[in-house]
Amino acid sequence: YGNAMTGIRATRLDCSARLEVGGRRLSWARTFCAVRSGQPFWYENASGLVEIAVREGNAAQILGLRPGTPVRILTS
Repeated sequence: YGNAMTGIRATRLDCSARLEVGGRRLSWARTFCAVRSGQPFWYENASGLVEIAVREGNAAQILGLRPGTPVRILTS
């Protein structure tokens, strides 16, 4: 699926936090069905880490992600 796992513990972020990656700002979603098809978002994976995904898409390809791609945390 091309999801991108980060080393960021999801418990360190509030659900209102947004991530900036690949020139896009991503909001949190609890589940894949909470966003529309093709929308990038971040969620807490089963390991408790922040993971970047695109519903019905490949986050790595769509956002140009590779190991070492910077992820910026935006808090309100």
